[in-house]
Amino acid sequence: MISFGIDIGGTFVKMVTVNAQGKILRQDKFKTPTHLSSKDFLKFLADKINTWVQKLKIKKAVIGVGIAGDTDHKKGILRFAPNIPWKNLKITSGLENLTGFKSFASNDANMAAFGVYKKEIKSKYKNVLVLTLGTGIGGGIIIDGKLYQGATGTAGEFGHIKIGDTQKGNICGCGARGCLEGYIGTNNLHRLTLKAVKENKESVLSLLLKKESFNVKILSIAAKQKDKSALLIWEYFALYLGLGIANLILSFNPEAIVLSGGVAGGSKYFMPHLKSILKEQKIKEPFRNVKVMLSKMKDIGAVGAALYALSEMNEK
Repeated sequence: MISFGIDIGGTFVKMVTVNAQGKILRQDKFKTPTHLSSKDFLKFLADKINTWVQKLKIKKAVIGVGIAGDTDHKKGILRFAPNIPWKNLKITSGLENLTGFKSFASNDANMAAFGVYKKEIKSKYKNVLVLTLGTGIGGGIIIDGKLYQGATGTAGEFGHIKIGDTQKGNICGCGARGCLEGYIGTNNLHRLTLKAVKENKESVLSLLLKKESFNVKILSIAAKQKDKSALLIWEYFALYLGLGIANLILSFNPEAIVLSGGVAGGSKYFMPHLKSILKEQKIKEPFRNVKVMLSKMKDIGAVGAALYALSEMNEK
């Protein structure tokens, strides 16, 4: 049995195929075609899958999809997404009709969590939280070795927990104010960078932005060159990430928290500050032994989606 794993984010779509043992056979990455209608987007995905089917001569397969939004995992429908345009997108039924393969879908952070748990930490810890850091901030929850998705499939929306003023705080992609995502999501890091460049046009950050469009790697490159603004932005990021994680540790008491996604690449510059914030918490026990780790596996969301589909098929 071959499994396709698709990770649909606000900026990129990542796609892999794995075999029954979880070995990656093929992978690709392309811009999320947000200009397409929902119908054309599903056809776009199905065409990619069908092309791979022909090239790899696949006869039996299953499809797993992780998408950055509020997803009904039981019906396979994207209800709402803050950073992509489609609503009430019937993912699984649409792909099944266009490919002929059984399909499963859930929130992208759930798929990343499943991938981290199964492939990366190999079920070593039974109570794990995974935060995906990028354009949006997602979360996945493993409780007693099982993926917890909640009553309506909405569990793990860590990016929308409130850590700021809900009236005057930073605005989030979901439209609300005060969400964690409004502080540590890529869009706000971009805003902070532009503000810093405006204040100091001769900084390393400013020179880098003249050469290429903003991405979080620029902040790491500038921080490596001891650019003060970049270092302060990472410190800001650590502060708000720390507040969010502290709330989650107090709520779930996990053994491990795993950070994944593009922004996690700046860990060298935010992790020391983050650990200091967690160490300062007054209720010590839940923080004493929790492991804060980085996902090192590329495309873990897509891999997790593929493994999730295999797992769901095995249970049926």
